[in-house]
Amino acid sequence: MATHQAQVFVNEGTYGIFDHGEVPIESADWSGDLIATMSAGALVRTGINTGNVRVEVQTGTSEHPSRDWEEEATALVWSPTGSLRIESVVDGPQLQLPVLSASGPGGYELEVKARGRQQAPDASILESGETYLISLRLVPEATAPMPARSAAAHHPDEEARRRLLQGS
Repeated sequence: MATHQAQVFVNEGTYGIFDHGEVPIESADWSGDLIATMSAGALVRTGINTGNVRVEVQTGTSEHPSRDWEEEATALVWSPTGSLRIESVVDGPQLQLPVLSASGPGGYELEVKARGRQQAPDASILESGETYLISLRLVPEATAPMPARSAAAHHPDEEARRRLLQGS
């Protein structure tokens, strides 16, 4: 098991786990507090609005050490190309972190653990105290998700997030 870490820039309260840089924001399911899954990849929802958070990526098959994580969530994510990476919506792929979908295209169980999301909610902080642990495990029997639209995507805040992510 290996752990890699990097500072990731957050904008509008999210950073991504994107497949080959694709951001299918129109398919985002905003119903989760920590993870918003999409037809490919997911968004991780942060406490801060803008600034840097610490992201750790754990690779390998061993159990994750417990380190007083305050929140945990799991979700099934789809990787059409097998290129899931941690990405800042503004700065792009975090190349110092490994590709998460090392087993190639398919479905993966995404686990996100978080600490510090409540320290400065919605703030803009250059260096926040938030830390995230990300791990993925291949789910061989998974099938590609059916296209769906989230009713929450029409909420004014989510509409602004969609426009931001699409660059309009």
